[in-house]
Amino acid sequence: MACGKGLMVVVAGVSLTLACGAAAAAEDASRGVAALGWELVRASGDGAIVSPVSVWEALAMTHAGARGTTAGEIAEVLGMPDDREAIAAASEALRRACAEAKGKKITLDVANRLWVQRGKKLEEPFTTALEKRFAAAAGIVDFQGAAEAARGEINRWVGDKTARKIDELLKPGSLGPLTRLVLTNAVYMKAGWAEPFEKRATRPRSFTLAGGTKVETPFMHDSVKLVAGKVGAGPVAATVCEIPYTGNRLVMVLVVPDAVDGLPQLLAGLDGDWRKNWQGVRRREVILALPKWTARKPLSLNAALGGLGMKQAFAAGAADFSGMDGTRELFVSAVVHEGFVEVNEEGTEAAAATGVVVGVTSAAPDREPPLEVTADRPFAWAVVDRGTDTILFAGTVTDPR
Repeated sequence: MACGKGLMVVVAGVSLTLACGAAAAAEDASRGVAALGWELVRASGDGAIVSPVSVWEALAMTHAGARGTTAGEIAEVLGMPDDREAIAAASEALRRACAEAKGKKITLDVANRLWVQRGKKLEEPFTTALEKRFAAAAGIVDFQGAAEAARGEINRWVGDKTARKIDELLKPGSLGPLTRLVLTNAVYMKAGWAEPFEKRATRPRSFTLAGGTKVETPFMHDSVKLVAGKVGAGPVAATVCEIPYTGNRLVMVLVVPDAVDGLPQLLAGLDGDWRKNWQGVRRREVILALPKWTARKPLSLNAALGGLGMKQAFAAGAADFSGMDGTRELFVSAVVHEGFVEVNEEGTEAAAATGVVVGVTSAAPDREPPLEVTADRPFAWAVVDRGTDTILFAGTVTDPR
């Protein structure tokens, strides 16, 4: 990315799942996180992997320096009122819940940091909010005289905080002499299943691609009691299933359409209330077949966010980020995201990074047969915190190879 005059970069990186508690502020944000997440999954194409919380957090920090219509449009995308205090409180609650979610088999670390051009003057309320409400301490770098060295320092920090899953968030040329700020948010989690899959039960079977082609890929198998059921009807009929991670606070939710080519129609109906109307979903015996998969996908989110109503932030001369530096010179030039996920017999590991570049200008009866959940066709998935129903990561599997 080329740096425009007076560029400021805001970067948020998330590395894997995070688990959010039942705090009221986090609950307020969870619907907005879900709505944003499914919009981004729809916009991401095949094999999507996004972290709605990562993008939400990056935009929340950006909102702290926005004013007027610019701030209002960002708040709308966040699914929150245009209230800096409410958004900061929601962010705090999400991070606090993440800290509470750590366990014997769950590694979960969250970190924020602000990188500032040496000598750059920022508005005190903005820097105070980032430090006290977003826990983003400031580091001084020299974008003007040594942009590549600054890029390397920031990338190393992100890599350190994401267990090396996101090693080059900022690509060569993405920073330059006119870069002014970089905000980084990194979250890393590695979570084991509450009941790991037996490796000896993993065996090849067919996965049917959307066009009907069948491919062989390793599938994990288990017979276990899970929250599962049939939902929807017609083209959006699907089988859903929750697979809990150790501690039973985080779950991976699978949504497998009945139709081999049913994923697009299914995704079209997912929004902030995506699980509210599911009927017949309860704890029951399940025969589960789930492919192993690893995915990584970089994305540009400009068009998706613009389509959600965040327009003025991208308009040079109209955007108002005066809360950052007291001027009306800044505007968002790019929003980029990269996601990574690996699902295997032991559990899940995932990572994501988001960058916002700103420039100037009940139990089932024993007699009931088990429900078969076989994810052998394109399906959607999400890692969800049960306490607040917040989506931490979401995506699709269209080809597990």
